[in-house]
Amino acid sequence: MKKAVWLIMVVSFVFMTVLFFQKNDNKLLPEKQNTVITTIYPLYFITKEIVGEVVEVKRLIKPGSEIHSFSPTPVEMVSLDRADLLITLGKELEPWTSKLAAATSVKILSLEEGLALIRTGEDHHAEHKEGHHHQGGIDPHVWLDFDNDIKMIEMISDRLGELYPKHKSHFTKNASVMYERFKKLQQSYAEGLKQCAKQILLVGHDAFAYLEKPYGFETESIMGVFAHSRPNAAKIAALSEMIKAKELLYLFTDPIESSKSASQLAADMNLTLEPLYTLGNISLGDEKKGEDMLTLLYFDLIQLRKGLECR
Repeated sequence: MKKAVWLIMVVSFVFMTVLFFQKNDNKLLPEKQNTVITTIYPLYFITKEIVGEVVEVKRLIKPGSEIHSFSPTPVEMVSLDRADLLITLGKELEPWTSKLAAATSVKILSLEEGLALIRTGEDHHAEHKEGHHHQGGIDPHVWLDFDNDIKMIEMISDRLGELYPKHKSHFTKNASVMYERFKKLQQSYAEGLKQCAKQILLVGHDAFAYLEKPYGFETESIMGVFAHSRPNAAKIAALSEMIKAKELLYLFTDPIESSKSASQLAADMNLTLEPLYTLGNISLGDEKKGEDMLTLLYFDLIQLRKGLECR
């Protein structure tokens, strides 16, 4: 019932917004042009790098916004309806996008079927997430698996080549450059995390499962898969004992997230708070400074080496 009401409200918003623009001679509507819209930041970054300037790329979730509480405005719904393509991780990883699809006529590229996914129960995370699981039992932070990024580059490039055939060679060339950049990043992580004194990292947000298996470390988190989840007293007590036993010195949190629990635990246990990006989104400040997905992933490598005491 709630889903039906939500859908009716969205459709009504779109209808009223279109009527408003029509009554104003469409002066506020941009001219129809080659436009692709993405959901989360990693998809925006990859798509933008592939298309360059030949296609306009927009994102639904703006810099600094909380990705779990996103709700599109009526104007954004109109823009979505006029776009050539919506690129999303898929209905399991981003279930809210199925509602957008039902309310608009936009074509959708769903990437999840081509990606390696971590489901609850496949690794140690299933034992300590305390119910903070994503819908469908899937860890949504798929972009932290660099093989997944490479697959996304291929899928996005192929679909854009079909959509805009006259630019296909341009997309293929840029995709090849992106492929090499991610392969180089992957090699840097493999070499940089090869010899480390510690195997456990304390983090605020349980977002790093896709990095753990390839590079031989584990994380313990204060929050669950979602940054807005909160730990209970038993969880904090268990973490405190683990911090003492493992002689941990740092607590890593995403700069875009604010957590009183992390700050309090760091103060109580005499830990140094350090930044570590999860990259579901990026702050406007970082973007203005010229940071992007790849530069921040290299920064994360530096931070991982610090926390794991790598040589």
